[in-house]
Amino acid sequence: MCEYLKTTAEYSASSKFEEESLTSIEEESIEPAPEESPYLHPQAKQDSDSESFEVLEPSPEEETEEQGVKAKADSKWAEFPVEKWRSAVYVNRAYFGQLCSDTSDFIVNIAEQIKLSGSRISLVEVGCGTGEFIRETSHAFRVAVGVDFNPHFIAYCNQQIPEGSQERYIQGDACQLVNLMKAAFPPEKGLLWDDVRIVACVGNTIGIIPQQLKDKVYRQMLELAGPKGVVIMAYWNASWFGDAVQNFYHANPQLCGSFKGDSIDLNTATLTTPSGYCTHWTSVTEARTVMESLGAEILAIRDKGKGVLVAARKL
Repeated sequence: MCEYLKTTAEYSASSKFEEESLTSIEEESIEPAPEESPYLHPQAKQDSDSESFEVLEPSPEEETEEQGVKAKADSKWAEFPVEKWRSAVYVNRAYFGQLCSDTSDFIVNIAEQIKLSGSRISLVEVGCGTGEFIRETSHAFRVAVGVDFNPHFIAYCNQQIPEGSQERYIQGDACQLVNLMKAAFPPEKGLLWDDVRIVACVGNTIGIIPQQLKDKVYRQMLELAGPKGVVIMAYWNASWFGDAVQNFYHANPQLCGSFKGDSIDLNTATLTTPSGYCTHWTSVTEARTVMESLGAEILAIRDKGKGVLVAARKL
């Protein structure tokens, strides 16, 4: 979603190294991890793991975006309490512990490969929640930025920043991600914009974003990363959907509410509960299709147990 500044000579000298490094990551990554699997699809084994505008005659596209923003504004996620989320995170860590570690390792490894070329690198996480992922990985980046729609989450994150940390947290709409970053990090000052940017969305956050907004979020992430940056998606693996319905969601009613069988769609790996909670889990094939539909180049894709990890960049 954006370029880091470099002279033409510097870039030509280093780009070959970056491409070879990222290519080696891809070649290594396409081999599935040797872990048993299944749910938001089959069956598996559990392991620890606003500005306002006056528009007289909006176009259909403007109407769709306006409706999407209103849907988010009316969403319970904007007011979801920190205490409930932190409780859900605890249960989440018990079920997805290994995947959390694998996701952090995947992203930090890519960051290290890029840094070996002599480039500085920063991280932006879309949907940071209460900041667990940023806190675990911020050491690897010049600046690590968490963005979330929920102001309570951001207030909590800002209270947890250690002295001297490079963490930053910003409340706002991921559909306006590039403008949010420009407002928080003026481009003329260089911080963030002079760096290669990794823009990540982990913990299946994309799976709970309303369908009509997903394309906009993906494209904002790609724009912010730019052709020299990397977009990383950490999906929850559709092959584990059935297992997760039984062993994660039923055990986590504070997150999704109570539900019965008619809330579960095994064919699409989607759970929609009476409380309004909706989540979708993603297969490797679907993840590849999404990136290709966006015109992004896939650098690495890994079937990693309960997760599908993807690294891609803007062409």
